[in-house]
Amino acid sequence: MRVLQAPVNIANQPWLMAQGLRQAGHEVEVWQFREHPFGYPVDRTVDVTPGPASIIRAFLEAVEQDFDVVHFHYASSLVPQREFLPWFWDLPVWRSLGVTVVFTFHGSDARLRSHHVDDDPWSYYRFADVPCDEELIATRLSVIRRYASHMTVGSVLDLPYVDEGVYVPKIVDTDSIRVGPVADRPRAVIAHAPSRRSTKGTDIVLAALDTLREEGLPFDVDLIEGVSNAEALERMGRADIVVEKLLGGDAGVTSLEAMALGRVAVARIRDQVREQHPAMPVVSATPETFLEVMRGLLTDPERRARLGREGREYVEREHAPAVVGRILEELYRSPGRPGLPAYPGWTVPPSEAALENLRISLEKERAERLRLRRRTRTLREQVAVARRELDEAQREIATIRSTPPSPGQWLRWVGRRLKARLLRLRQRPAA
Repeated sequence: MRVLQAPVNIANQPWLMAQGLRQAGHEVEVWQFREHPFGYPVDRTVDVTPGPASIIRAFLEAVEQDFDVVHFHYASSLVPQREFLPWFWDLPVWRSLGVTVVFTFHGSDARLRSHHVDDDPWSYYRFADVPCDEELIATRLSVIRRYASHMTVGSVLDLPYVDEGVYVPKIVDTDSIRVGPVADRPRAVIAHAPSRRSTKGTDIVLAALDTLREEGLPFDVDLIEGVSNAEALERMGRADIVVEKLLGGDAGVTSLEAMALGRVAVARIRDQVREQHPAMPVVSATPETFLEVMRGLLTDPERRARLGREGREYVEREHAPAVVGRILEELYRSPGRPGLPAYPGWTVPPSEAALENLRISLEKERAERLRLRRRTRTLREQVAVARRELDEAQREIATIRSTPPSPGQWLRWVGRRLKARLLRLRQRPAA
């Protein structure tokens, strides 16, 4: 297959998707419309600033290259938001040419602030003045939904916002990132690399680290900001612990890169993410638990070493370019959603537009009910496990009371209980 990834290399995900697909034998181009501040690689940077003629030229060049799949990112296509051309003007053309159109949403391009705040007590919208034009997002999605063959998200937490969306894991460059030796030093190094402080909880992180320093715990902090991705990776590789974020609820690219480097990653991980990736060794921390979590990590170098090894194994297994490349290959080959004629708002009868809006509302309610059912099922399973443990403990207590054990029996019983408890703790996801 010939595939185009465009028009923004956000978080280096399109480039890494391309690497995975190339390893599977496909021809892939990565185009962007402007340079990325972190210096991520691309095959071509297209200058569309002169106006509509440059946009049309770029589009025609893409058509002439005979792509089988055009994979767009961050709710954008080859026709950007401009006053002179209708936004997404190229989508009906791609579908009429028989090209598979894929959209991947990366977070704020699909999330609705009102839902996010209600759904998550640690939503970054509570702490950051992040713009969120919900009407614009809804309008944009209505167009994309009409023409996209497939829609994907990079986090299971974003599925409620994208009707019929498919979760495709984020990628980390395990082919280029190497694990370096952990320095033997008396003071651990904690790295924090926020792309935007307010959405990561940086003020909370730094205040908590000041508290730990006042308690006498020895460590150094490396605050990584405003540098290229290459320098950020180098500095994270010199750290012992990488704190990504305390807001949000999923492991981002920074956590994946930290694990690929063999370092401990700390981020807030919600239950839905644990259900999808039960073996993910990211150490979860909220603003309320961060102090306790960091005390435990700073005083336990053996645990840090183990988590570093587990992290590298995990990303190689679930987030490597080749792994996600196979997922994308299967997605591209699968039957896509049928395209719908007419651009929303162009020649669409008002009654049809009203029905489409009603359908969208119903699908959102259906997605929310599904999320609540999944959460209820998880809680019921946890309650059932706790009840079984309680029943077992009560039976053992009754046995002890009816037949007082000898000292040897007592020690053997305590040993069995401790072993069983340790086994259960090891089987649970890392906290």
